[in-house]
Amino acid sequence: MEVGPRALGGRSILADPTRPGMKDHINARVKFRDAWRPFCPSLTAVCARDLLPAGGEGRFMTVAHEVPEAQRARVAAVVHVDGTTRPQIVDREIQPRYHRFLELLGQRTGLEVALNTSLNVKGEPIACTPTDALRCFFSSGLDALAIEDFWLEKT
Repeated sequence: MEVGPRALGGRSILADPTRPGMKDHINARVKFRDAWRPFCPSLTAVCARDLLPAGGEGRFMTVAHEVPEAQRARVAAVVHVDGTTRPQIVDREIQPRYHRFLELLGQRTGLEVALNTSLNVKGEPIACTPTDALRCFFSSGLDALAIEDFWLEKT
């Protein structure tokens, strides 16, 4: 489990930021929060070179980076209204499973990037136990839940 307020892949809700309307869907049906609330991306270093060409710190979603205007529409769900994003650049050595997930997502979407937000709903703390994760899963519009090697889907 991560230390601090950020979901860095261990307690996260993940979605495809390239799908139109994904930000609104997650805010309305999953997080139950205001539509203006932004999300952040988790991405590989390869993807970061395209989406964040200015470079810089990006491991902990704490530093805002400007996304080039030409790239913003590609990942609209993780670009804030001011054209910035707070990325988590995932290191293969530190988080090998999460990095592999991003690579596989990239094979499907063309970009090794995921919308990443904390595994909780409005008014609840970030999930810290499997029971917390199950409660969040069943009380929201989440489609699937992964806990280590276990996978659960709603029918």
